Amino acid sequence: MTRLTRRTLLCGLSLSAGVGALSAASLKRSRSTSDTGAAAEREFDPRIDAFGFENYATPPVPPEPTEFLSRRDLREELTGRLETPLGTRVTDTLQVSSEPRLRTIVDELYANANRLFGTRGYCYGMVAAAQWYCEEPTAVPIERDSASEIGHVNEPLEDDAAAPVREDVERLHRQQFLDAESWLRRWALLSPDWIDYERQARELRAAIDEFGSAGMTLSGEDVLNGHYVLLYDYDVNDADVVFAVYDPNDAADRYVTDGPSVIGIETDTHEPLLGSYTGTYDRFLFNPADRAISARGRVDR
Repeated sequence: MTRLTRRTLLCGLSLSAGVGALSAASLKRSRSTSDTGAAAEREFDPRIDAFGFENYATPPVPPEPTEFLSRRDLREELTGRLETPLGTRVTDTLQVSSEPRLRTIVDELYANANRLFGTRGYCYGMVAAAQWYCEEPTAVPIERDSASEIGHVNEPLEDDAAAPVREDVERLHRQQFLDAESWLRRWALLSPDWIDYERQARELRAAIDEFGSAGMTLSGEDVLNGHYVLLYDYDVNDADVVFAVYDPNDAADRYVTDGPSVIGIETDTHEPLLGSYTGTYDRFLFNPADRAISARGRVDR
């Protein structure tokens, strides 16, 4: 399939979000033709770069978090981060102090990692792997030209002993749960008032301009039931900023026939617009550190 430019790919996308202010009639590239960086060379196209399979869950017994990071290492990593303004906000929320607060946060991280190591799906890992394979085509671990040609997470199916795509997805997915910065920066999801959506709009646009895509967490009141998606294009108009979404719950062929979902941010009030996610989620958060966190799970091919 021919890779289209962003403007051509998204032209004419109809927005029917049912939330009033998602008013753009189409998404079209807002960046200048002189942009440089990874985005200029490898634009994410979900028809090609999304996986050919949908999000999946693990068997009932996922691995223990201690297989990936010891409690001692996690405590040491946290120690240097809790004195920052963001760390102070977290510990104030937990209403703990000094050494007990560190134990509380370590215990909370491990408890959440145990709960979230994949039993409910691998959205973060799929997004991180799809982003990696798009940016570095040589990273695709089997004989396929793109992620959309991978129709099953266990490919190559003829080899029962190897599942390199699954290994990549699950390694990248678990990378986030024991990373102190990942958790500290997502603490804002606990209270929507902590999220500066005006800043979010700027940071998302800058990340897409530089890298071609940006991962983002969707959430409701129960932040442990959140979801992770990839934004890969945007349109700026008088009413709002609208972002195109690759959702790993959908396989690549969905984007051939239907086009992407969208979310947005109002220009005047800087309120989040959830589009088709309304009713399921009510907030979202871009963590600029996510890219570095997932990059640590990449391997040299």
